[in-house]
Amino acid sequence: MNIHDFDGLAKKFKKLSEKGVTEILRNIAEAVGETLLNLIIDEIDKQDLIDTGTMWNSFTRGEDGNVWEWDVDRNAITLEVGSNLETRSRDTGKAGYPHLINDGYTVHKAHFVPGYWATNGTFVHDPSAKTGFMARPRSFIGRHYFDIAVKQLEGGMNELIQKRLDKELERMLS
Repeated sequence: MNIHDFDGLAKKFKKLSEKGVTEILRNIAEAVGETLLNLIIDEIDKQDLIDTGTMWNSFTRGEDGNVWEWDVDRNAITLEVGSNLETRSRDTGKAGYPHLINDGYTVHKAHFVPGYWATNGTFVHDPSAKTGFMARPRSFIGRHYFDIAVKQLEGGMNELIQKRLDKELERMLS
């Protein structure tokens, strides 16, 4: 590597030391967050867990129900990503749909679910419908799509971070 502009290089290093490291770490965290959301969406697709786009979209940055929250303090940059889709219940202690599908759930007592059957054979939930079906007590196993995506990310995270770090340093120092 031949460097002829030492003053320019010194200015780049100064910029990097003043605010560049925080910016680089933030960009790396964003890349990891976007990658995790994409892996979650891929796993939802692979397991064919949706018939509407609501849950899928909630794992897309900026869409309804999406979680993308920064917590920056002196010692850490934390990015929380995921979905916060809620149940229609007013009971805030109840888990939302994405959580129930991931972890599984049990219907403890029979209850009426309003809606109708579409021509393709899928049920469409419609709270105002007079038709519907009786949901009987039974358990649904968790599909663990979120857990699978996190394991996939963990398997390649070091490589992802290294590639992104190289890209960020190249951007800051060129």
